[in-house]
Amino acid sequence: MKPEQTPSGRIHLGPVVQVGIVVRDVEATLRAWMERFHLPPARIVDWPPEGTDLAATATYRGGPGRFRMRLAFVETGPVQLEFIQPLEGENIYSEFLAEHGEGIHHLLFEVDDPEAVAAGLEVPILQSGGSTLRPGALWAYLDTQALLGAMIELRTRQESASESFGDPAGAP
Repeated sequence: MKPEQTPSGRIHLGPVVQVGIVVRDVEATLRAWMERFHLPPARIVDWPPEGTDLAATATYRGGPGRFRMRLAFVETGPVQLEFIQPLEGENIYSEFLAEHGEGIHHLLFEVDDPEAVAAGLEVPILQSGGSTLRPGALWAYLDTQALLGAMIELRTRQESASESFGDPAGAP
């Protein structure tokens, strides 16, 4: 499937729906944000859910993705904040911490076909997986740092924002 394109032939991504921030400690980071900003309460989950086969959940650089992370989701209107704390295993979040320290890791866009967008950009998918609670939903991180100066995450488009972000345990 070809990615959706604008009349000029550029790939259409739509609006940013999430900003992902990699941190060393989700709870400490949330305290710092909540002390300074009026934000709604965060939802914190460990991913994948307890008892989930790590290798069946995600891929990392073309192989099985055997990693765990703690996620915090803060709904700020049309753009969600996601705080990501790597817990174990090799993954792009631990790589980011080692290379850059804490900071903004990715922008998330919802699209119809993440693989088609990656092919259209001619970039590899670094890490991908399926939602554990939203059957059929897929997510993929594209290797766009050198090309665009930032990592892009794509997720299959959902019917509504509440369906998209309603249950973070099915994330990332």
